[in-house]
Amino acid sequence: MFSRKSRWVQSLQHKFRERRFRTVLTMIEGQLAEKDSISILDAGGVVAYWRMLPAELRQRVHITILNLEESVEGDRHIERDGLTVELVAGDACNMPQYADDSFDMVHSNSVIEHVGSYSNMFRFASEVRRVGQVYYVQTPNFWFPIDPHNGVPFLHWFPDAMRAYLNSKMRLAMYQRTEYGTALIGRIEHCRMISARMLREFFPKADMKRERFLLLFTKSLIVTGK
Repeated sequence: MFSRKSRWVQSLQHKFRERRFRTVLTMIEGQLAEKDSISILDAGGVVAYWRMLPAELRQRVHITILNLEESVEGDRHIERDGLTVELVAGDACNMPQYADDSFDMVHSNSVIEHVGSYSNMFRFASEVRRVGQVYYVQTPNFWFPIDPHNGVPFLHWFPDAMRAYLNSKMRLAMYQRTEYGTALIGRIEHCRMISARMLREFFPKADMKRERFLLLFTKSLIVTGK
């Protein structure tokens, strides 16, 4: 029934992503007004996202993208179209390799809901605040009726047992149907959307922005701060 995200859902998500990037760009431009260059740690990001960065700024922005070890085969440097990116393996919930305020900015887009337990989310938030002089963190809103990870309405509101059962019976968007077992439980545990109230607990001093859809619904939550 729900085999994949429809094209209009993908197009809508892309438009929201571009709109959100304006906030990121404003933060970058604000820092570059005071410095010749800045460093950004993107926790759980991808290189393609940073192609939205204007060409005239790419030489002045040095990006480190950190993902789990299974996502990165050793440390790598990428230089393409004027953009310099370093890919590193690590756990954003625990970054002892980086001192306090190591980066001018820490950026995270739709990652905190994938780090597992709520304790891990707290650790993730603490590390983001610690290693970044400023931070930008975005996450889908739990109370938005459509789960953006698979485009299925209401699924993320179901108890874990029900979500696991449905995942074992049908293919949901980008997720293949999976037999009930360790792999399926791991998938459920590592996709927990959170509310504005909970996000505020993780980032108590942050400014929060609510991304609206049709004026009535909050689709995503964004926190920024120092």
